[in-house]
Amino acid sequence: MSRHRLESLVLGLGGLTLLWSVVSASDEFLGALGQHSVVVVAFLLAITIGELFRVGMPSGRIAAPVATGSGIALAVLGPVWGHEVFDVPAGVVTLVVAAGLGLAQVLRALMRRPTQWYLVAARTVGVAITAALMRMGFIDGAGVWAWQLDTEREAWLIAVVMMGAAAAGLYADIVLTALVQSERWELPAATTLRDELGEAQALTVGVIAAGPLVAFLAPVIGLAALPLGLLPMVLTYVAVRRYAANRATYRQTIAALSRLTEAAGYTPAGHASRVAARSVAIARSMGLHADEIQQLEYAALLHDLGQVGLRSPIPDGATVLAAPDDQRRIASEGARIVRRTEVLDNVADLMERQTTPFRHVREWGEEVPLASRIIKVANAFDDFSHGRADDPSVEAALERIHLGLGYEYDPEVVEALIRTIPAPTALSLR
Repeated sequence: MSRHRLESLVLGLGGLTLLWSVVSASDEFLGALGQHSVVVVAFLLAITIGELFRVGMPSGRIAAPVATGSGIALAVLGPVWGHEVFDVPAGVVTLVVAAGLGLAQVLRALMRRPTQWYLVAARTVGVAITAALMRMGFIDGAGVWAWQLDTEREAWLIAVVMMGAAAAGLYADIVLTALVQSERWELPAATTLRDELGEAQALTVGVIAAGPLVAFLAPVIGLAALPLGLLPMVLTYVAVRRYAANRATYRQTIAALSRLTEAAGYTPAGHASRVAARSVAIARSMGLHADEIQQLEYAALLHDLGQVGLRSPIPDGATVLAAPDDQRRIASEGARIVRRTEVLDNVADLMERQTTPFRHVREWGEEVPLASRIIKVANAFDDFSHGRADDPSVEAALERIHLGLGYEYDPEVVEALIRTIPAPTALSLR
């Protein structure tokens, strides 16, 4: 089967959604565009611009709150002051949103920015669900969209159902995106879905509320409701973007500090970054939460910091070959240095426990964080393989690790390590 079968599935769902939209709205599409041309153009521009200004979250999630909020707003839109009532089929809404998202991808390609068509497909499916739910008959054959024209309906009830329809579409988008990311990153689907749902919840709730807000303002202030209703999303976008930038700067600072041992000649070049990358891969494979992975990455980058206190370097900087007491002293010294920052106490705890043998957990019931056990295995792998990725070096490193399986190293972590190794080598080791 194709390695990217889930991505193909999402693209296929997007294609089927577009086909359904064309078939269901073919008789009314041109008429709707002519009658509501100003409204369509306004939302088309908002979606396109919003998709151009996306934000990458620390976990790798790609969010476009302004574009998504605009699409949901169009799906729930009804009366608009100064314009005809936006009484169009769900298929028309879907086609307009898909056109805006697709145009943004073309512009991104022209600007040499990354394009992700599976995101377009997932968002198109999500908006189609919201638009269809809004036009589905619930009471007396009238959909929620029609309720907006009925002044006898309670406004709060309309708002609640609008947000429910918006949530259904948005969470369908999130689930589809998480499935593709789990396949791309070779992670459990539950892990990526949890991170998608858990990261930036305020952003998700804000997107859900943006659509109904625009729809409620539109009968009073017309198309001015679009920028005004999306203003909270724009401000949230700026805040989230600044948060992500601060996180990136924070990591870069820690990475620069981790290279101190390399510059002083205590560890080989790139050792800390390799151990950190391997630790993160193992943690994702084992389903750790994004916040836990962040702490783990920091601890892995700084795991050898205590070597700066040595009188003479360890050969090749390989702490795995040092005496157990020396390993503990290095870990303790590194943790002591990190605690002086007064903001990385959790990271220091992980560093301090990284040398504890797994037998202490198995035989004595000692509490050793999983993250520390992961760093221990990732560090040993890089030390034993001398940082090389060729098959003989990888096999030799894993053979050395297996000699300490269950005694020095956690078997579950070692199994996860093997899953992070490219397929041909990993298959030969199973």
